[in-house]
Amino acid sequence: REGNMKLYYPGESLALLLGVMDEKGEVAPVYSIASGLDYPSVGPEHAFLHSIKRAEYVQIDDKECLEAFYLLPKVEGIISALESAHAVAYAMKLAKETSNDYKILVNLSGRGDKDMDYVVEHYGMQ
Repeated sequence: REGNMKLYYPGESLALLLGVMDEKGEVAPVYSIASGLDYPSVGPEHAFLHSIKRAEYVQIDDKECLEAFYLLPKVEGIISALESAHAVAYAMKLAKETSNDYKILVNLSGRGDKDMDYVVEHYGMQ
């Protein structure tokens, strides 16, 4: 789903968040294979950067994420966290659309060993 700007009132503070909303304008349920991304919005800094077109937020589905999760150890010897595998998946997609004159840098965070048991149990080894 596309994100929309909405004012949220978390506790006593006012925050402008970019979030996923349903047709009634309420926060919609979301899902991600990566628990760190299973959240319906981004914080005020990201919402601001998006509003001034300094940041773009894209979607990667579970299949694309898992392809990157399985590929990175084979080509780089790195087991990434599922959250970072989303970034790797988008970089792979972007690389197909970008001239070879450009370099794409992906910052990995987290450790994939914590996700390995879950991935193997639910999706098997590849």
